[in-house]
Amino acid sequence: MSKSDNRIRTSKRNFLIALTLLLVTNVLTSITLMTMAKRSLREQIEQRMLDITNTAASQINGDVLRELKAEDKGTENYERILDILRVYQDNIKLDYIYGINPEDDGTFTFTIDPTVDDPGEFGEPIVATDALRNAANGKADVDDVPYTDKWGTFYSAYSPVYDSNNDVVGIIAVDFDLKWFNSRLNSNKIAALILTMAALTVGIALAFAIMSRNRKRFAGMMKNLDDINKRMKHLDDIIMQSSVKKLDMLPESENTLLKTLASGELAKHEFHNEFDEIDSSIDEIYQRLDKYIRYVDSEVHTDDTTGVNNKAAYKMRYKEIAKSISGGNASFSVAFFDINELKRIYVHQGFETAERLMYECAKILCNIFGKNEVYHVTGDEFIVLADKKSILDMDELFAKFDKAIQEYNLNKDVDHQLSVAKGFQTFSADKHNSYRSVFVEAKHKSDADKAAHYKNKE
Repeated sequence: MSKSDNRIRTSKRNFLIALTLLLVTNVLTSITLMTMAKRSLREQIEQRMLDITNTAASQINGDVLRELKAEDKGTENYERILDILRVYQDNIKLDYIYGINPEDDGTFTFTIDPTVDDPGEFGEPIVATDALRNAANGKADVDDVPYTDKWGTFYSAYSPVYDSNNDVVGIIAVDFDLKWFNSRLNSNKIAALILTMAALTVGIALAFAIMSRNRKRFAGMMKNLDDINKRMKHLDDIIMQSSVKKLDMLPESENTLLKTLASGELAKHEFHNEFDEIDSSIDEIYQRLDKYIRYVDSEVHTDDTTGVNNKAAYKMRYKEIAKSISGGNASFSVAFFDINELKRIYVHQGFETAERLMYECAKILCNIFGKNEVYHVTGDEFIVLADKKSILDMDELFAKFDKAIQEYNLNKDVDHQLSVAKGFQTFSADKHNSYRSVFVEAKHKSDADKAAHYKNKE
């Protein structure tokens, strides 16, 4: 066998190995992206459902709801609550919204239902789920699995309604049809399938070229690799579309940075042979795929509206703090921030205006406390878990926060004034035996600050 023939056989073998690695990488990456994106999307959908129920529940007077009976239908109190629920029924894409009463025997019954056709009758039993029981115990929740009743099969979100004694006197529920929920979760499958099939198609074309052509065909193979890069840019577009809300709110400098997350100019190299050129191209594609995976991984723990840590990240940090408390080495402060009058802005100025204020508040919090310390768990509230911060540290940081809010409101370009109720509590081993006890005190101070704000407006 001549040296020339040996080089040709070696060339075919090495290129087939490279091609196999390329195909496997594309397939595995597509599967990984689809799985991670689906998980992240489910969290976003569930959070959106809870945002609706929490907002609706907060608008209902618990003291009035506690006293309502079936025979009150048509009264002013009954119709006022009915009108609130009807606003959500008519203006938000959902199947049903209605009130639920937790009975003393552990069962649940309908209260007020704004549905025009076949509404749930006041006092009619309702299917109980784990999420509904959690809401009855004071924790807003979303069904993990769908349930079926005579109206259909749904995923539902539930939020408790409190009276002036802070007792749960009712629950607001929102139903989303199973088909709609699943269609949203599976919305990324088509894109992932297209990318996978495209990679396989390109791979087959490359294999045919390698097995049937001589060295002159290396130029054609590089052209196909360029085509893969173009398809990677298509994936860029998909990621950008999923982050459109964030892009609209970010400054232009940060906007550009996000858009070039997985792209950018590739360095130009001089190659001694076609093997080096192909190796370099594969390496560049792998680096882009690695950026995609890291981007999606970061989004799993990032709140879509504000860009700070989300509920999933908060749960992880909560567990870490609980371990440090049990280990006797805990040192932290908890701060609770609640944007004043945001629910009114949601109703009168719309979601975009309210979410802009949430984003600006989050930005200020990140500047003062650091992005890693700020969490947006639900509604119009933020939590700061300040590691190793004393009472004096927190007093100083709160003063900086007040100054930043004042400077923001003095800006001529501000459409709406930003007002934030706040409170903090520093962990003390002598006083606290759990994270929750610290959290409750911080929230109580924030609630008192909020009450003072509304009293001053009277």
